[in-house]
Amino acid sequence: MTRLDPAHVAWCRQHFAMMADGGTWAIPRSGMIFNKRGNTLVLAVVMPHMNGMPCTPEELIAQQRDEFENCREHFAAAGVTVINEALP
Repeated sequence: MTRLDPAHVAWCRQHFAMMADGGTWAIPRSGMIFNKRGNTLVLAVVMPHMNGMPCTPEELIAQQRDEFENCREHFAAAGVTVINEALP
């Protein structure tokens, strides 16, 4: 489990409240795109590995999984369910 940062939990709560239902939020550093569906945040798209990236395909997936878990835990602490429909 990620160590929860109370300031990040507060940011997650505020960010989710500002999102429109059906709205999109992206995390560019990990190439992940989330959609708001009612009271849920859904990981809908992840950037695939491409030649020339400074990491292997396995390293990219590991980074995306770590980023997803961090988001899931912080948003959960803010009262938001986060689900994965994109990462293997």
